[in-house]
Amino acid sequence: MNIEKYGFDRNDLIVATVVNVFLRNMTPEARKETLAEIVKWDSSEIVINGPALAALIENAKAAAMIGFERWQDGEGIYQKALDFIRESLPAVDGKKYVTDERFLRFIQDCAE
Repeated sequence: MNIEKYGFDRNDLIVATVVNVFLRNMTPEARKETLAEIVKWDSSEIVINGPALAALIENAKAAAMIGFERWQDGEGIYQKALDFIRESLPAVDGKKYVTDERFLRFIQDCAE
């Protein structure tokens, strides 16, 4: 999936990447079940379970922070991303993305 097509700013792009990696590391069954809990098709409209989406983001964020502890410092964009993950990701509130149209479109695409 090309996450850049959603027009996220740098910080939101990192959050979307963290969620995408978290979902990809799940078994196909677990990923399908998780996304089915978040994205529901009700007749002709899509309904997003906000609390479930926020929980997914929080879980992905925690997994990323644990995983990135082992990463070594680097240069350029790599270091900027690593700095954001180390310094800013802990403060990211998954609830913020429950109303972000770009993020909702991203999650819908993940569920398809």
